[in-house]
Amino acid sequence: MNGLTKAIYIFDTNIIIRHLNNGNNTLRAGNRFISVITEMELLAKPDISPEAKQKVYTFLKDITIIPLSDAIKSEAICIRREGSPRPKLPDAIVAATAVVLNAKLVTADDKLGRLVWPGFEAVPEFL
Repeated sequence: MNGLTKAIYIFDTNIIIRHLNNGNNTLRAGNRFISVITEMELLAKPDISPEAKQKVYTFLKDITIIPLSDAIKSEAICIRREGSPRPKLPDAIVAATAVVLNAKLVTADDKLGRLVWPGFEAVPEFL
């Protein structure tokens, strides 16, 4: 082995919505994950059309959804209490998911992108 590891990416809700709306290839194949919170946000969108709902379900079949584990809950609580800037709880859970998985969070959320927390890295989007 050459010591290189393939990066793991957690995708925030806003990136997935952009991907689904634009139909572009923002999301690369490979180590792609979302938090269960992102799944819930996608499906709880008010007034979602049947076509959009089907797009979401199709997308969800091809990505790994990370459940809310005890480690993620503990990390999210700490991020919510002590992170800077202090994120809302759903964002803290998404960030904690990335930290626990040692993954990079792909997000278009400016506040979440500025989060300072040990082990947390946000990237704006793939080229």
